[in-house]
Amino acid sequence: MIEAWSFFTSLGFLSLFLALKTPVALSAPDLSLYLHSILKNHTAHACEGDLLVIKCPSRTSVAVLSAFYGRRVPYKHLCSAPNTNITAEEEDTDCTSSTALEFQVSALCLDERSCHIPVLAPVFGPDPCPLTTKYLLVSYKCKPGTSNYCVLD
Repeated sequence: MIEAWSFFTSLGFLSLFLALKTPVALSAPDLSLYLHSILKNHTAHACEGDLLVIKCPSRTSVAVLSAFYGRRVPYKHLCSAPNTNITAEEEDTDCTSSTALEFQVSALCLDERSCHIPVLAPVFGPDPCPLTTKYLLVSYKCKPGTSNYCVLD
């Protein structure tokens, strides 16, 4: 009887030793890329006349942080002008839509995994500078979706 007890005790200690030495992380999924993509800030832009497409990973939705429609930088850096003969003096780089764009863009993207926004002056209210080629610049996060949990007592 003592030999059997000794055998089972040794077997128990061996099982415990192997369980403690086995890395637990091998069985857990690696979520680091997923978390990185949903926690970081994203920026998307599109030129006037184009379509701005915002996409988030599955089980997330768009959360707009800020939106800008107009022009702050010269044509040579972003969304070149159709008239390439325009001089720096003629160029309007102080062109900003006065409309609350965060609310407009949020309304188009609210609780959506992806959204498509036409970059056209009529979408964003009165044209702040009709002779200037504009762009839409949106900063956003991909927020995790909400889940319904049932708690049992």
